[in-house]
Amino acid sequence: MTSQTPQGQTPPQVAKLATEQVRLERTALIGIFGSNAALGALIRTNRDKFERVAVGDKVAGGIVAAISEDSLVLAKRGKTTLMKLPQT
Repeated sequence: MTSQTPQGQTPPQVAKLATEQVRLERTALIGIFGSNAALGALIRTNRDKFERVAVGDKVAGGIVAAISEDSLVLAKRGKTTLMKLPQT
């Protein structure tokens, strides 16, 4: 589907989605990027810092155990936490 908006303008439906407010936990998964062979993630920590992470990285007091297309597993103090991408 092609858009009929002039070049340089954001289509209204994209602008609406980009400006929706989503309630996030203190540490939140913001996005996932990369190829299936080397996924990375962007998270917001409880100190309102944004960090790019990969499997094995230390972040938010834990270690990134896994990253999939829509989630991240954080291992912390012998427990795992599944962090999902925010849904609108």
